[in-house]
Amino acid sequence: MSTTATIPDLWPTDFSVGTEPSPATILRQQGYILGERTKDVVYGEVDSSFQDAKQFSHWFSLNAPFCKIRQEVILVRHGLIGYPADLALINSRGDHIKSGKAVDSKQFIEILRDILASPYITQLVGSLIAQAREIDDE
Repeated sequence: MSTTATIPDLWPTDFSVGTEPSPATILRQQGYILGERTKDVVYGEVDSSFQDAKQFSHWFSLNAPFCKIRQEVILVRHGLIGYPADLALINSRGDHIKSGKAVDSKQFIEILRDILASPYITQLVGSLIAQAREIDDE
């Protein structure tokens, strides 16, 4: 007769699931807010991928459906844990205009606020809104 030893549950009771929002969550929320403010004339969208079994990449794109335009403008990369996260504002030619590294969600929001208020983003959003209005007037 064999006896099976009981193996206890060795996992901790708390997996440290924090309340800090992930970079992708913050980006998605900003895309939604932009859509609300422009009545979906321009909105933001996030495409995420996992690369090299070590790194997440999130592209934030501006979308203007009336113009049939989608432009990637922000690239965020981070490891398996959401922070630190690298942010880069990238123009249509692929040039890095502005970048930063956030150690937590608070710093991520501050850097993202600066990027979203940049002349490149504000001019691009304004131009897309104007072009959509022209198409709508036709």
